[in-house]
Amino acid sequence: MKLRPATRDDADAVVAIVRSMDEAVLGSSDYTRAELDDEWRTLDPERNAWLVVDDDEPIAYGNVDDRGDPPRADGYVHGAHFGRGAGSLLVEKMEDELRRRGACVVRNGVLLADDRGQSLLRSRGYAEVRRFSQMRIELSEPPPEPKWPDGLTVSGLSAGDGPAYHAAYEDAFEDHWGHLRRSFDEWRPSHLEGPGFAPELWAVVRDGARIVAGSELQRERNGVAWISRLFTVRDWRRRGVGEALLHDAFGKFWREGRRTVGLGVDAQSNTGANRLYERVGMHVHWGAVVFERDLRAV
Repeated sequence: MKLRPATRDDADAVVAIVRSMDEAVLGSSDYTRAELDDEWRTLDPERNAWLVVDDDEPIAYGNVDDRGDPPRADGYVHGAHFGRGAGSLLVEKMEDELRRRGACVVRNGVLLADDRGQSLLRSRGYAEVRRFSQMRIELSEPPPEPKWPDGLTVSGLSAGDGPAYHAAYEDAFEDHWGHLRRSFDEWRPSHLEGPGFAPELWAVVRDGARIVAGSELQRERNGVAWISRLFTVRDWRRRGVGEALLHDAFGKFWREGRRTVGLGVDAQSNTGANRLYERVGMHVHWGAVVFERDLRAV
């Protein structure tokens, strides 16, 4: 086995590796080439991604993202090659690369059901710091109409809404674990650009002229209709806005014939998001564990 940088020509092989690992650990996979293309749209694989190959056959894939603080690493091993050391080779490479770039700490996410991956990270000095869940709902009947609190107005995202929406988004997520405030130009590519951008589906909630809540919807991600972001600023929380945003999203997807809706959530959030999602009928589809390691430790 040896390591080499990934290239865009390796995309189909990378998708096959990720899907095989999902299938081995979870029993199925929703990962698609479209999702990898969207990830690589802003993350250059030739600088940030590697393959482990065995006689030129790609058997594992990993990448780093040093745009956050701390930076992240992710790795995947083809299910037919578990236990051969490919994961260890990747983790060591990604740690060395981030050290070279000056990072002091790295975070790495592993599926909750992936005992092998968790054992590998723990053996290298990683400690668990957070858990996340993907949640879903199967819509079998039209969802309830959203009940917006008095005084609020709701619309889709208009052409000039970007900066004000961004400001409200950053304010709302300021107290969320691991959130790194970004400028509008840094934030825009992952929110207002890309093939999944569907502003007509979004909800922009205003109290007068002020944006106080919003949702960002994609017609498909992870194989289902997707709520990619949902937020309420602090002074409007616990007043029914979040539930109204969810019913608004479910209704939009229902009218388009989309029956399975998913989202990702911090399983340890202090905002009560998990309880809200369960209350409207969502359930945990799978969980993930975030680990962290001090790269300065020997």
